[in-house]
Amino acid sequence: MNHSIEAVYDEKTNRIIGRLKKDTDLFEGILEVCRQYHVEAAQFQCIGSLAYATIVQPQQNPDKSLQYSERLVTNTPVELLSGSGFVGHDEQGQLDIHFHGLYVDCDKQMNGGHFLRGENPVAITVEFIIFPVSNTHVHRKPDEYSGIPLFHFTKRSE
Repeated sequence: MNHSIEAVYDEKTNRIIGRLKKDTDLFEGILEVCRQYHVEAAQFQCIGSLAYATIVQPQQNPDKSLQYSERLVTNTPVELLSGSGFVGHDEQGQLDIHFHGLYVDCDKQMNGGHFLRGENPVAITVEFIIFPVSNTHVHRKPDEYSGIPLFHFTKRSE
């Protein structure tokens, strides 16, 4: 296991619990744990601190359609109060994450949204629990309504 990650698999509950250490990217750390334990689909939760948070938020257009805002980056470290996400595969078949979280910054301002991969380094620690699912295929493909690549959930064929 990577020296910047502590993780333990609990066979009885089929869960992985652990923490990401300083400077580990939130997404890359969770994906590394999933690769280490051969997890291809999962739900996970986490709390902790980030050196900064990089997110997008929903934005409504004049025609009432939705899109994501421009990339928002905090200018202080943040405490991740609650975060939840899914692990699956992207359109190229690589492990991917969809994650939303709520945080408070050093100015005591709360905010949150859809976090971006590779842009959320741990400040001190992020503690996590991963709930693997084994009979489900989670993969990103364009949504039939919006055209946006979203996770889709299907029963895994044997």
